[in-house]
Amino acid sequence: MDTVTGNTAELTERTVPAFTTRYVRLLITGAVHNPADPNQKAYIRDLMLFDGQTNVIAGATGSDPNYRQQQDILNAEVRGSQTVDGRVLSTRSWLTDGENLLVTELSIPDDAQPLPLQADLTAAGGTTGVAGDGQVWVTRTTGADGATRWASKAAASARVLGSRATASTPSGNTARLSFELAPGRPVRLVTSIHGNGSYANPTPLNDFTTKAVNRVAGIDGRALDKARSAHRDWWKRFWLKSYVDTGDATLNKYYYGALYAMGAASREGFFMPGTYAPWRTMDQTGGANRYWMNYNTESQYYGVYSANRPELAAPYYKAVAAELPYVRNTTHAAGYKGMTFSRTFSPYNATRPAPADVPVTGPKLPGKLSDQKTNGTFAAIPFMWNWEYTRDEEFLRTQTYPFLKELGEFWMDFVEKGEDGKYHVLHSAVNEGGNDVDSVYDLGYIRRTLTALIEYSQALGVDAELRPVWQSYLDDLAPYPTATMDGLDVILLASKIENSIKGNALLNKNDQPINLEGVVRPSDNLAIGGDQEQLRKVRNTLQWVDPFLPGSRGSSINGFPKTFTIAARAGWDPEDLIGRFTTVINRLWRPNLTVRQGGGGQETSGSLETVNSMFLQTFEDVIRVFPAWPAGRDGKFVRLRAKGAFVISAERRAGLEVSGIEVLSEKGGTATFASPWGSRRPVVVDDATHRPVRLTFGHDADTAEATFSFDTKPGHTYTVRRPS
Repeated sequence: MDTVTGNTAELTERTVPAFTTRYVRLLITGAVHNPADPNQKAYIRDLMLFDGQTNVIAGATGSDPNYRQQQDILNAEVRGSQTVDGRVLSTRSWLTDGENLLVTELSIPDDAQPLPLQADLTAAGGTTGVAGDGQVWVTRTTGADGATRWASKAAASARVLGSRATASTPSGNTARLSFELAPGRPVRLVTSIHGNGSYANPTPLNDFTTKAVNRVAGIDGRALDKARSAHRDWWKRFWLKSYVDTGDATLNKYYYGALYAMGAASREGFFMPGTYAPWRTMDQTGGANRYWMNYNTESQYYGVYSANRPELAAPYYKAVAAELPYVRNTTHAAGYKGMTFSRTFSPYNATRPAPADVPVTGPKLPGKLSDQKTNGTFAAIPFMWNWEYTRDEEFLRTQTYPFLKELGEFWMDFVEKGEDGKYHVLHSAVNEGGNDVDSVYDLGYIRRTLTALIEYSQALGVDAELRPVWQSYLDDLAPYPTATMDGLDVILLASKIENSIKGNALLNKNDQPINLEGVVRPSDNLAIGGDQEQLRKVRNTLQWVDPFLPGSRGSSINGFPKTFTIAARAGWDPEDLIGRFTTVINRLWRPNLTVRQGGGGQETSGSLETVNSMFLQTFEDVIRVFPAWPAGRDGKFVRLRAKGAFVISAERRAGLEVSGIEVLSEKGGTATFASPWGSRRPVVVDDATHRPVRLTFGHDADTAEATFSFDTKPGHTYTVRRPS
């Protein structure tokens, strides 16, 4: 009907002659504008076809006045309505917590005529069958029983509760339940899914079929009522872990939508979410739904620690830990000590025994490793946050610290000392495909790794003899490369770049702030309260690059979970930041309270940390409340988590002072705050004893802010009263 060529517009409107059809196909023959940069893809957000003022594409609200789908994130269910054969069919769907049991409730009004319905259970390339009276099943596998390669196997079974159904298998991959929906008598369609994936998968496919069939056959209305109650209770506890009120509708919707996506996608006992988490509608999806360790996978967890939901990261630790023996051997085979990571992996290795260790052999061959040597430290950052936010000493001792020691070994073996006496980083890359010198990515992550090793070894009381070694590398590490551009002192990407894909510019307009990831976040080398000159250069860099531009790579293609949090933690003007952030959110908005960007799906939840960082930051053991929140806006947060395992609540009304602070100390230790009341001295009361605690007053070395500190006991809550 119509052809468009060379199109780069955000919105395309075309007028075509009238036609009659059942289907409309939109064919994209060239989805990449610049073949050298595969991240510049075309994305279809909406396709609308109008006859006059009416959108006639099936499912549009204009074609069915009763059509509605409502996502209820409070109760974690989807409610819908639509017209079917002249009756309004209402639905309610929810998934039990802890198992894959999908329940869909269906009903029609009391005064409607009975409605014949069919429910199909389909698996492409699968097999089907009938189980007993009114129950069906389907299966699918990627490998036969007994195969030695990786095989995924799954089975699903369904039946209807509340109406008699006829079961059939109209095709090889479709099983069908036919039933009648009576007026005023809701029914529940129950589907159970069982399966797994592993090398040489030892579980016969029939076992999963039996489990799915037996689970559905054995369930009744009372059991479903109990499961629904447990489901709602799980989500109630989830929502009460913490909450915020920004006073801004867009920020609030984004925040809770992103939290909902994380709560639904990342659970202990399940595989870690991939690029598009469990939200897959076909066999192939963006990034192959793999784990990408140069930010994509980690970034979905950026905000869960400060949002007081660190348990959501449990699947991450398991997947990464299973990969360590493999990347260790790869690193050793390239001639280097310790370990670093490849750019991407899948969860396959978590299902088979680890290989034997390979010793370090042969010459150093950096080309045998990933171009971005930072992948290893990137992979370790959530492990570090586990200690810093929760003070889980056992996890630190057994998981984080051994991991970091090997990363430290690698970095010290990889850097090269130059004639200037400084350690430099060669043969790594700030962008994919590069061969750069002194990438700020690398320099920042080396600083993060070695600084953490010194701190963690002190906490554990081990490796005192190694601390001077780590410190010597820190002392002699090359500084971040800087320059003056258009009158602004900025931090460059690297001191030299060789990249045939991205180009060799030392800083790029409207790009994602990759260099500042190594300086600010997620490296956490710098935040409000840190070196004021460095913070000024960070803000200058953001100003020159302008990663906030809607539609640019910096805000909408890879940059969404990075740019705004970095700005918040660097002291960017908060009112301006909220305006830029909400502009991009609205541009990328989906109706289901999530945003879409090029480069990855689930990672957009990472900007939870933007809001959290505007309300609460911890840097060098000093906690700041409302460090990046506009003075002219109301703000409130309840039970956000600060580093040191402190859970904090506070409120500030527009134009007024912070009304008070509540502090729950989970593990004890000293709590230090930059005082939101200046030099006026607050009173802190232990809620357990109702007595004031002793305060120590001082000033921050970098900012000269007034500070106050007090010792805490594990499990005690403290009320910080505003000074009169």
